[in-house]
Amino acid sequence: MDDLIQEFIAETRETLDALASELVLWEQNPRDSARLDAIFRFVHTVKGSCGFLNLPRFERLSHAAEDVLAQVRDGKREASGPLVDAVLAIIDRIGELIVVMETGDALPDGADADLIAALNRNIAPPTADPDEEEITVRDEPDPVRRQNVVRSIRVPLELIDHLMNGVSDMVLARNEVARCLRDEHSGASLENAFERLSACIADMRDAIGQTRMQRIERIFSPLPRLVRDLSTELGKQVDLRTSGNNVELDREMIEMIRDPLTHIIRNAIDHGIETPARRRVVGKPETGRLSISARQSGNQILIEIADDGRGIDIEKLTARALAAKVRSSSEINGMSERARLELIFAPGLSTADNVTAISGRGVGMDVVRSNIERIGGSIDLENYPGRGLRVILRVPLTLTIIPCLTVRAGGQEFAMPRSAIREILFDSNSQVRIQQVGGSDLAYIRGECLPYVALETLLGLDMDAEPQTRYRTIVTVNAASDLRYALSVEAVIDHEELVVRPGAPVIMADGLYAGTTLPDNGRPMLLLDPLGLAHRARLNEMPRPERSPAETDEASPESDGGSALLFRELSGQLRLIALAAVERVEDADTARMAMVAGNVRLNIDGESRPVIGLSALPEEDCAKLLHLTDGRLQALYAVDDVIDIVRLPSRIDPASQPGLVGGIALIGDLQLEVVDVHWIFSMLLGAPPESVRPACGLIGGDDPWTRHILAPLVAAAGYRPVMVDGEAGGLDGLDPAITIIVGDSAASPGQLRGQVIRLSDTMNAAGADPDTIYRYDRATLLGRLIAGQQRQSA
Repeated sequence: MDDLIQEFIAETRETLDALASELVLWEQNPRDSARLDAIFRFVHTVKGSCGFLNLPRFERLSHAAEDVLAQVRDGKREASGPLVDAVLAIIDRIGELIVVMETGDALPDGADADLIAALNRNIAPPTADPDEEEITVRDEPDPVRRQNVVRSIRVPLELIDHLMNGVSDMVLARNEVARCLRDEHSGASLENAFERLSACIADMRDAIGQTRMQRIERIFSPLPRLVRDLSTELGKQVDLRTSGNNVELDREMIEMIRDPLTHIIRNAIDHGIETPARRRVVGKPETGRLSISARQSGNQILIEIADDGRGIDIEKLTARALAAKVRSSSEINGMSERARLELIFAPGLSTADNVTAISGRGVGMDVVRSNIERIGGSIDLENYPGRGLRVILRVPLTLTIIPCLTVRAGGQEFAMPRSAIREILFDSNSQVRIQQVGGSDLAYIRGECLPYVALETLLGLDMDAEPQTRYRTIVTVNAASDLRYALSVEAVIDHEELVVRPGAPVIMADGLYAGTTLPDNGRPMLLLDPLGLAHRARLNEMPRPERSPAETDEASPESDGGSALLFRELSGQLRLIALAAVERVEDADTARMAMVAGNVRLNIDGESRPVIGLSALPEEDCAKLLHLTDGRLQALYAVDDVIDIVRLPSRIDPASQPGLVGGIALIGDLQLEVVDVHWIFSMLLGAPPESVRPACGLIGGDDPWTRHILAPLVAAAGYRPVMVDGEAGGLDGLDPAITIIVGDSAASPGQLRGQVIRLSDTMNAAGADPDTIYRYDRATLLGRLIAGQQRQSA
């Protein structure tokens, strides 16, 4: 019976979370009979389980809710807000009783008559007097009771069968290895047996990892109820949209991000989304929009929380920071806009005008960030003042097996989480300059100034007198969203996935380590905590100028167009691509590639994706791929090698026609082609059919300039260029949105339809007539074409 009770507790807890979410969604659309039927089945299932286990109090509550829902389903009663409130109150009471059962206490006596009575009248359920409260739920059960609480997860039977088969294979492989060890002469057999054992272990590791995975829907399902209660309490209207419910995370990871996610949502509704009256004044719909999405990106999970509220008022935030003495006036004046926005994470700082039961005490966002960073994640903000805020959480897929970088310092080896590594380079690189300023070491890497520290100094180790390498290696580390530094190590040894275990308390108390791990050589290794190293070095207290004085002119806005990745094409040609579009670089197994419909495609993450840059299957075992992303779509680009990260000039000469190459950039003495990322993703989605594009009549006869230079520019602006002979007509059945007359070409009055633009061969003639443009004034011509598109769509 105890096993049945525990199973009932687990099932009912999951059922109640889903039921509360379905009720809130049904309240928004009471005519959704399918959702009402699903709710009815949920309640009926709970009632059936209670009857089987002889739990009369549970059964009375669920039976009363079932009767009311049956009346609504039969059309005898209308759905209303008070009715939903009453059913939710029943669900809350059942949840409270479940907590009591879980701690091992006996169920308290009570009739729950007030809640059942509220179901039969259109008022909210009465709030019980604290002195008459029937149920007492302890926040922290005593240790003896807590030991009786069973933590469980649901695992598909097929996965259990797979685990059992895997164990059997491992036993057979072990026996084979033991036999080969006895037969010393059988070297090849031993190698084959070892490979088989390794494959079995890898398969078992993946399978056991799957048993820990749960869908993120587990934390998404209670959110509609949370949003409903908060918006009702604050007098606001909020439309919640969720996506990515099928994304899976480690069970422990789900528990770790539950509280930070809840706090961000409460802030969005309380501080971000305005009241209906205020939204009407600023021209917004009365109902605010709150969207929460999750997706997997490599070995990370990205959770985005976006609202269309007021965003963060940077001026108000800095004023509060000054008042709270979080930063001095000189420090704030020297901050960039991004750094000022990061003040929202300062302890004790709040932008709320009034302290409420929901928020406003200045305790929250700093805890949110520390909790996320404690599990190896990060949090980023995208602020749109007056239009909303987007919060992006990046958390690792699992806490047990993580990709790591193995480094050597002071003759010892250490591991670092690869998610915190930004870049690796030698100190002999011409792009690196180390100097001491004000008693602190700084590393200038491509114009960016970073605090610089040696790992041996932080750990109290002696430098190796006879290092194995000529140059030291610099690892740039993202310790937090606003804290980066350069870490000097003796060498980088390898990168691999490592199993992480908790360290001994005496080691973990130092704050420098995140756990222990056991690499292939069998020697225990400490996992470094990047944030802990930064705190030990007091890097968060150091001034961090953005650029050195000598590089201020070199990195002026006129010469800085952002960062770009310099790479070598398979043909050997050097090209550039915007670094912001490159998610990661990967060596992909060519066995997963195939030639399909004339294109090379890669099987990755259960999807078939085209590979740009390959016209045939590569002969090598591995191919280096750039993973490109626009935030939603993914693209793959095959390259020969990645060379460097450089700064783009602000001026890039555009290509003559749209295609893979968007322009030419001058980097030093090199003229390099810049890849057009927009064109790549437009090809993935597919350009609009030519038949639906507005026509643009080009009156210039069979002029090579018009056909080969002007027509591609018009097509790139979204038009369908149509060549027209000015003397022979050619517009029959055509209603162009724009007509362009090239040079002195003749045009009859009947051909001048839509907006008319004349292109002149000289700049003087263009200045005399507002409708005349110099033929090489690309910016003005594109502006006219785009404006014409906007008028067409309006």
